[in-house]
Amino acid sequence: MRRRSVLKLLLGGVAAALAGCVPRSLRNAETPRFDHGVASGDPLTDRVMLWTRIAGVSALTRVRWEVSSDTGFTRIVAAGEADTDASRDYTVKVDATGLPAGVRLYYRFEAGGTRSPTGVTRTAPTGSVEAANFAVVSCSNHPYGYFHVYRDIAEQADLDAVIHLGDYIYEYGPGGYATEHAEALGRVPDPPYEITSLSDYRARYAQYRSDPDLQAAHRNHPFVVVWDDHELTNDAWREGAQNHDVSEGDWVTRRDAAIQAYMEWMPIRAEHRGEQTTIFRRFDFGNLLSLIMLDTRLYGRDVQPHAGEDTSQEAVVAAMEDPERRLLGREQEAWLEAQLKQSGGTRWQLIGQQIMVMPNVSPDLEPLLDLEAPAMLPREQLDHYVAVSKGNPPMILDTWNGYPVARQDFLTSLARYASNPVVISGDLHTAMAGELTPIGMDKPVAAEFMTTSVTSPGFAEYLPEAYPGAVRDGAMAVNPHIRYMDTDHRGWLKMSLDPEECRGEWHLIDRLRDSDYKIKLDKTLAVRAGRIHEGMYEPGQPE
Repeated sequence: MRRRSVLKLLLGGVAAALAGCVPRSLRNAETPRFDHGVASGDPLTDRVMLWTRIAGVSALTRVRWEVSSDTGFTRIVAAGEADTDASRDYTVKVDATGLPAGVRLYYRFEAGGTRSPTGVTRTAPTGSVEAANFAVVSCSNHPYGYFHVYRDIAEQADLDAVIHLGDYIYEYGPGGYATEHAEALGRVPDPPYEITSLSDYRARYAQYRSDPDLQAAHRNHPFVVVWDDHELTNDAWREGAQNHDVSEGDWVTRRDAAIQAYMEWMPIRAEHRGEQTTIFRRFDFGNLLSLIMLDTRLYGRDVQPHAGEDTSQEAVVAAMEDPERRLLGREQEAWLEAQLKQSGGTRWQLIGQQIMVMPNVSPDLEPLLDLEAPAMLPREQLDHYVAVSKGNPPMILDTWNGYPVARQDFLTSLARYASNPVVISGDLHTAMAGELTPIGMDKPVAAEFMTTSVTSPGFAEYLPEAYPGAVRDGAMAVNPHIRYMDTDHRGWLKMSLDPEECRGEWHLIDRLRDSDYKIKLDKTLAVRAGRIHEGMYEPGQPE
């Protein structure tokens, strides 16, 4: 997206009166705009991150912000000023402090006489908390369909926050992954090529944040976010990625550019420090729950077992059995253990992370697919998938499935230090739920609730099924710990917690590429506090 560069200084509502106090370099006749809306995030009991971006400016710009307990901004609870310029892509991030706990608040920005839309946010509560509700989303591919899911979330009145588990943007250009409908929808990726530089990543965020449905979700709720791989590039890890080669330049340069743009454009309380950037953090909601967000993608991840220099079956098996291969990294593992110990005063430990934890093996795909039917994938690739599915091998090694020793340690820590752990995940474009049982134990120690994607295509779109639901049925048959699975629909997951129960509701949409759509509640599953070892149950149904 090409931006016109202009500037005007704001000093409260009296810029004209104070013009004589402002350096000439900060004064001109240009008008700032708030083309990308407003956002808030990382709510604590006394503070929240506020975000906006000033469009149409070319030099240092001063922005005033206000937080109020009423929509008319007659009861201001916090206010201040911030400067922005090209070094941060004219984004504004403010950690607004001194806020009352557990309340709905309203915020806005003003620059050069132009006022932003009013945003709604919430601070985290303290003390005894009876209920909390979260929307959980992941994988929002802009060119593949409309963001109806974000619109539906924007209209929910009872959410404490939106938890975004990554793949907020995608890096591909036209002709790349899931772009076949882009031109017809008027959603051609911008820039029109795969993004690799800082200016590329910034432009891609600008395109996504121009979407009115995404803007509405940000405007109405605080977000708690982590990245996955596509905020960088496909199958990223600490020192490289599947979708990066030397022709695209230095990996560290690309990684740091992607992280810098992410930190500029997302309402996250973190700083850009290259490979030392930490996005794992914790939020407490009174005595009800601790929300613990992990980075399973970048901070400590060793290379995926199928992506090393030697990809033979023997090498993959050896890599998976290597006790030194980690997903979180030793430092993050120690941090998680400390957080679990400290969260003993809360009823639930809700662990937000990017990828599937459940151990899953592949069904034999041959009887489940119609290889003569039209498919998104080429026949050669489908034949390969059918061949490797024989014998029910572990599937999708970019998830915890590729790190079984690290997963065992993770589940053991949950069993040892957490009172009521629940894991939420995304990444697979599949609505799914199941129970997590460490090797050597005969009962679950945690439950996993997985959200499907906002738009990105699922298994049923990739694979030409012999009948509707064939892949789902085959996967559930060979993975009895899976309690629910939908491969066909996009949507979002609502997590509702009270002192006795943690409940997940999957809200699925019927179409992505029409303005007319419907959303239905497809499935509800829950676990009981103190009885997670008994597994999931469906409320209202005989157990």
